[in-house]
Amino acid sequence: MTFVAKIEARAYSRVTELPERVESAVLNVFPEEFRKDVIVSFSKAEGHSGYAIQIIEASLKNRDGCESTLDRMFSSFDDRDRQRVRNSLPQRLNENCLFFLRIDKQLAFLDKLKLADGPDVISVRMDIKRQPKCKQEDAIELLENRLKKAGGED
Repeated sequence: MTFVAKIEARAYSRVTELPERVESAVLNVFPEEFRKDVIVSFSKAEGHSGYAIQIIEASLKNRDGCESTLDRMFSSFDDRDRQRVRNSLPQRLNENCLFFLRIDKQLAFLDKLKLADGPDVISVRMDIKRQPKCKQEDAIELLENRLKKAGGED
C-alpha cells in the first residue's frame, strides 16, 4: 500500500514580514487537528541584498496527519489547481517518490490553499512510501486517485 510518510513545509520570512505570521501560514498547510504534531524550527540566513531572512520549517511524520494533509490540500485547491497538479505530476515527483508543491504564502496565512503563481511561496515536500520500495508509478497512482476524490470524480 502506498502512503504519505512525511510532509515538510518551508517558507522564508523576509525583513518586511512578521515571522509569527509566516509561521501561521506554514502551519495552515496542515489540518488543524494535526498541528500539535508538527515540529517547527527556525533558522537565520542572509538574502542576496544582505538583509536577514528567517527560514521557518515545519515537519509532520504522523501517517494519519500526512494523509489528511494531502487530502486537505487537494480538496482546498480549485479545479484549475487540481488540473495543474494532474498535468504536472511527472515534474513534481522525483525518482525517490518525493512530491513537491509550491503554495501561495499570503493565501495560506488566510487559511486558503492555492498553488503559487509568484515567488512568495511555501515549499511543500511529501515523502511517499510503499513497502518494500516506492516507484514513481505507485506514487502517481496514489496522487491521481486523491486528486479525483478531491474533485468529486469517484
